Amino acid sequence: MGNKMEHRRDLYHRFIQGSDTVCETTKATIRADMPRTYPNVTELQEHLPKIQELLISYASFQKGDAYLQGFNYTMTILWMTFHGTEHAEADTWWCFSAIIGRIRPLMPDFNVTWFHWLRRHWMEEFHKRLAIKRPTLNGILQHQSDIWSSLITVKWFMLWFAQTVNYTEIFKLWDFLIELPPQKLMYAYTAITFEILCEIAPEITYQWTQRPTNIMHMLLSVKVDGISNALNRVKGTI
Repeated sequence: MGNKMEHRRDLYHRFIQGSDTVCETTKATIRADMPRTYPNVTELQEHLPKIQELLISYASFQKGDAYLQGFNYTMTILWMTFHGTEHAEADTWWCFSAIIGRIRPLMPDFNVTWFHWLRRHWMEEFHKRLAIKRPTLNGILQHQSDIWSSLITVKWFMLWFAQTVNYTEIFKLWDFLIELPPQKLMYAYTAITFEILCEIAPEITYQWTQRPTNIMHMLLSVKVDGISNALNRVKGTI
């Protein structure tokens, strides 16, 4: 049957490529998300039709996952890594499948009990760290811990920080996450979140004193430039 990579590429070209058996609602959601995918990155706009096709083919074969908002970022990053190579479509599709396999516990609809166990686990470690280095911010976050930790689990962890880290640097972060064994991913998510929030703690704390009810929006709309320094610190702990 050939080696594993050749076999998977063959399966993709025989049975998966161009598949379109999803409902119109799912396709409409995918189409609506495409223009929102890094709209300011000119170089990838021409690739959106192919990325959309790959997302539809994934949803066609993985009915359980189908399509969740945010998958567009994951597929885009992978396609921009592989495009121009001989097996770009097949390799992108299979790498996307592998990453989704790793993040399934972070999908609330997949297993709610599992999701909340993981959320509480990383949150406990996170608050221990933050209480030492940024006690004021830690106190603010603990008042709404269940809400913000659930949102960040989905918005940051499930998407591997794709909407948070600058596009030009996201590939460095993903190279690091892909190389990690699955059992170390949650530790890495926690450490990266800690580094990001420690960096922006003064701004978030100040904004909270002005508009305390807006804390969730502030956290979820954070954009990170210069993730490399934080990533080097995280690497030193793993």
